[in-house]
Parts: sequence; structure tokens; C-alpha cells
Amino acid sequence: MSHAFLGCITCLAVMTFSSIPGLAGDTVPLDVELKLTDQDYKPLAGVPVRLVFGTSDWQVPNAGTRVVTTDDGTARLTAQAVIDRRWNFSNIGFTPFSMPFRADHLFLAAELEFIIPRRNGADAVHQFLYTADIDRMPDGDCSTLDLDKVYEAGPDGRFTRLVGSNAAGPNFDGMIEGWRLESAGYRMWDSMLTPVKDELTGTSKWHLKLGLIRRPKPVLVQ
Repeated sequence: MSHAFLGCITCLAVMTFSSIPGLAGDTVPLDVELKLTDQDYKPLAGVPVRLVFGTSDWQVPNAGTRVVTTDDGTARLTAQAVIDRRWNFSNIGFTPFSMPFRADHLFLAAELEFIIPRRNGADAVHQFLYTADIDRMPDGDCSTLDLDKVYEAGPDGRFTRLVGSNAAGPNFDGMIEGWRLESAGYRMWDSMLTPVKDELTGTSKWHLKLGLIRRPKPVLVQ
């Protein structure tokens, strides 16, 4: 099959699919299993985390659910989440082309503490809101581009001031306390999103296994 022919198929598919409006997301129960570790995957206990899942008011400071990690670095919660469907793309073999497909999609935001040393005086402590997207493929695999945009609170308390993008690094594009850093302190190491059906009641819900790594505090070099 020629590349030209594959290219025509891909273009037609994209044109057809892009003309179909996306389905509205459903609000469903989401059981979350969070684990927070250091870069050696050792658990971090007693860390407060606020999690928001796909709601329209995700930048509001009291949105979502607040938890504190236990001795093994975990926290469990059940929240209401918006899971929608969106287009994603998969490569066709070793060709430069890709084919679109529908994926289950979850947007999440996590409020976490970020600490950076100062040359003079105590460390600066920031409350940042990190965002990420998780896609569940038709075969059950999940993909993510990791933690991306980072926000901090504006004058009205809402997390609307963009600090930077590509939070997980190594090409974080924001500046914190006047320093250009490799990352904004955290990255994801697990993001498995799975549908679950209660056999007794017939109701459906979702399960998210979410793993986050906190990187070591930055070392500032003059």
C-alpha cells in the first residue's frame, strides 16, 4: 500500500471525524488510588493533596477533594469526575501517517506544595495547581503527556495565573522565583484509568490508579 494512498485515507478520516461534534462528558463516580513517592519510589507520608477531576470550575480554590497521604504514601477517595470522549491518533506501522480513534478522556488537576530555596532567608513555599490529561485507548492501554500546565492563585484566589507548561520536565518553560528550572517538581509514573461495573446493581463507575513522584528540592547554582 503506497504512502500516498494511506495519506488520502488519513486525510479523509480526519475530515470526516472532525465534522462530528464530540460527545458531552458524563459525570460518574471515580474511585481514586493515589500514591506519592520520591524519585526512588519511596513513599511520602503526611503530604496534603487536592485533586479535581474534569469539572468546569476546576480553578476554584475549594474545588475537588482534599486528602493527606498515609504512612505508605497512599490516599484513597471517591469523587465525581467528568469523563468524555475525544479523538486521539495512532501511528500506522512504520509509516509517517496516523489514524484517528476515540478515547475515553479524563482531565485532572492536582494542588501540591512546591518548595524552592532562596539565597537569603527561608525557603519559598508555593501552592501550585498542576494539570494533566489521561486517555484510555480502545484496547485498555492508557496514555498521558504527563503533568503539563502549572497555575498559581491570582488576586481573587482562583488558580488562573499560568506559571509555565511541561511541568514534568525536562523542558519546563516557566520561571519560579526568577529561576529557570528543569521541572516544576513533580511528574506522573502511573495513570491507569479503568471502567468498573457493579455486578449487583448494574451501575457503572471508573477507577484511577494515579502515581506521582516528587522530585528533590532544587539546588540553585549561581
